[in-house]
Amino acid sequence: MWLRLGQTQIHVDPGPGALVRALGHVPPCNPRELDAIVLSHKHLDHAGDATAMIEAMTSGGFRKRGVLLAPPDALSGEATVLPYVQGFPERVEALAPRSGPYRIGDVEMYTSIRHVHAVETYGMHFRHEGLRVSYLPCGRYFDELADDYAAHEPDALIVNVLRFRDNMDVDHLTWDDACRIVERVRPRVAIFQHFGTKMLEADPPALAQELEDRLGLRAIAAHDFRTIDLETEIAAAGR
Repeated sequence: MWLRLGQTQIHVDPGPGALVRALGHVPPCNPRELDAIVLSHKHLDHAGDATAMIEAMTSGGFRKRGVLLAPPDALSGEATVLPYVQGFPERVEALAPRSGPYRIGDVEMYTSIRHVHAVETYGMHFRHEGLRVSYLPCGRYFDELADDYAAHEPDALIVNVLRFRDNMDVDHLTWDDACRIVERVRPRVAIFQHFGTKMLEADPPALAQELEDRLGLRAIAAHDFRTIDLETEIAAAGR
């Protein structure tokens, strides 16, 4: 995801192909204008292009600029962000649970409770001039997870929902889990993404419409290259 909050630009979870897709967007998303790269966790589908994006953000390290925020295990040991680029940004910070604010330009970012996932994983709560946007990445459902996001009272909640309905014992949300969280958090706008095969077969836009009708909030099924004007969507959704 490429977030523009006021004048601040943040790339969240640059997975494989993120750099090519950014430059292929119309109009292009320019990595040299990024203020930060933020990783929720180090799995390759979320961080595979992190090193390349840092190179691009800093012009190969010749312009020391920007911020890198990531869980500690993405920066050391079996690091996803290769060590040679970790000196390129102006600032590198290891994320901790329920911490912040981490300042990025005119944006404040707070982390969530630690998710139940195979590696260290945190969600993000962004605040900018009264706008609150939360991102709930991968992880297993537990009641405290929903409570943590609800406490931040986001206007918009972005949720990764890999599975539709199954009995697999994996650390990812099902559609029913995601709906339960949205019903607890009650954002004005809920955006769903990170769909697995079964979710795609279940028709995410139709599922989102059903949820929107049931809860009376705006529900959006994201897709690649989609641009969402959060302020417009939030204003249209009302309370």
